[in-house]
Amino acid sequence: MFELFMVIIVFSSPVLLLASLKRYFSYKTSKVETQAKLQSAIDASKIVALEKQTKVLNERLAVLEEIVTSRSFELSSQIAQL
Repeated sequence: MFELFMVIIVFSSPVLLLASLKRYFSYKTSKVETQAKLQSAIDASKIVALEKQTKVLNERLAVLEEIVTSRSFELSSQIAQL
């Protein structure tokens, strides 16, 4: 009886091992794919946020350029020098 049990274990072990390895690698593959999707979503949201920030900074820069190049600014600086 014990010998029969040992024979069954010896011949079924590789099958069980292969089945376990297949499940493990399919799990790892699905996990990597999910992680890649989440990372791309995070990257996309970061890109949108950076584009908004760049737009705001460009608008502020345009306002500052307008102030510095205006005649009233030149007049104010000339008066301040006197």
